[in-house]
Amino acid sequence: MNKKIIAVALSALLGNSLSAWAEGPVVYGRLDGNIESASNDKATAATNLTRMSSNASRFGVRGSKELDGGLQAIYQAEVGFDLLGAPGNGMGTSRNSQLGLKGNFGTVFMGNWDTPYFTSHDPVENFGNNTLATGLNLTGRAANGANIANFNNHQSNVVQYWSPSFGGFQAKLAYAPDSNQTQVRNQTVLSASATYDNDAFYGAVAFENHQDGSFNGQADRAGRLVGAVKLNGSLVSLTFENIAVGTSATTSASRTGFELAGRYVFGANHIGAEYSVANDLGNAVDTGASQFSLRYGHDLGKDTEFFSFYSALSNKVNGTYNFKDGAIAGAAGAKLSGLGVGIAHNF
Repeated sequence: MNKKIIAVALSALLGNSLSAWAEGPVVYGRLDGNIESASNDKATAATNLTRMSSNASRFGVRGSKELDGGLQAIYQAEVGFDLLGAPGNGMGTSRNSQLGLKGNFGTVFMGNWDTPYFTSHDPVENFGNNTLATGLNLTGRAANGANIANFNNHQSNVVQYWSPSFGGFQAKLAYAPDSNQTQVRNQTVLSASATYDNDAFYGAVAFENHQDGSFNGQADRAGRLVGAVKLNGSLVSLTFENIAVGTSATTSASRTGFELAGRYVFGANHIGAEYSVANDLGNAVDTGASQFSLRYGHDLGKDTEFFSFYSALSNKVNGTYNFKDGAIAGAAGAKLSGLGVGIAHNF
């Protein structure tokens, strides 16, 4: 009898401790590195580059706390971490960080966070939004000469609202005022998405507006539709996108584009492929580009993966798209290619 009493008491004590700990800070992160080679075929910008890449490695702390009235306080502080130790690039670049409240009404927070437009593409992205092979070299971007309008952003100074999930449906809304507003420029950002997600299907519609984006007096805008059919971790998806950017203080132009992606999982192995196209911007002839990327991954354990990738990005004669990190020199009409191998570990 005494043993039973002691066991029950210990169970209650440990249970209460674990419950309190579950509300406290949780340390997490991802270390992701590879060696890669990239090249540019343009003689005017001849570049062959072999390098190591840290691929958005990161470190963070997050948690929640029960409050009165059925509310939760939620928090997260995440910074980028340079796994390879490049000078001046240690731990410090702010990534997804928030402070907010969660309840039956949904979730509201402020901080620095991926926009709803950006995250609407995440479920069909094979490259984790990083490495030179990512579809985000074209998807979510529009080239306007030397200027690239980019809708794949961690948005600073943002307030976001996320609705509860209703049978797989969820809406997200984000607004970022311009903290450096002037009499002639007010660069506010408005982003929204509506998604549906279950075991067999993913769908999204998203919109984003950058006021006074490429030029004062003009807004850069993007809209997209995403659809994917899923089966046991494998999927086939199609993304259609329309992006309009300012070309002067009084004019704008738009471009359409699409991305076809697939992922096949068998055992500990997964193969991914993406083909994306950015069509010409307005009447600017031959300003588009296309990209084809392949990825192979093998799970070495629950949290560790070996991966390899290859990508080829081909600009039309006047196209100026580049790998999104800009590490290799770009030039109009350039054909870029790259390949690499690496390892990633989540903790």
